[in-house]
Amino acid sequence: MRAVSLAIGLAAAASLAAGCGGTAGDLLALEVSGGAGDVHDRIRVTDDGRASCNGGMLAPIPNSQLLAAREDKRLLRPLAQQGVTFPGAIAGARNFVARSQDGTVTWSEGAPRIPTAVGRTTLLIIELERQICH
Repeated sequence: MRAVSLAIGLAAAASLAAGCGGTAGDLLALEVSGGAGDVHDRIRVTDDGRASCNGGMLAPIPNSQLLAAREDKRLLRPLAQQGVTFPGAIAGARNFVARSQDGTVTWSEGAPRIPTAVGRTTLLIIELERQICH
């Protein structure tokens, strides 16, 4: 009986140790491309409050931006599940993409009748791009 208890204890300890040092889950993958500078920046936001640009090192972001990213993901969920696209008609406009486990939403700057969730996410992308990409 003692051997069984010891084996269970060792298995539990091993599973706990295996969980240590894991990476935070991705919250959102955001992209912006085009525009005046013909940029293409890919931003990764993790659920532990960090972000990276174009595959670079993860860096902490302010709590306000993490909370905004979580809320944007929640608000975009129905659009992402449907794979909605909001095309624009402005030549040279910036294009945006938001990806999560729920799906993908794409839109262009100046697209008519975009929902508030898309506008909020546009602002977040621009803030993060200025903060961590340049």
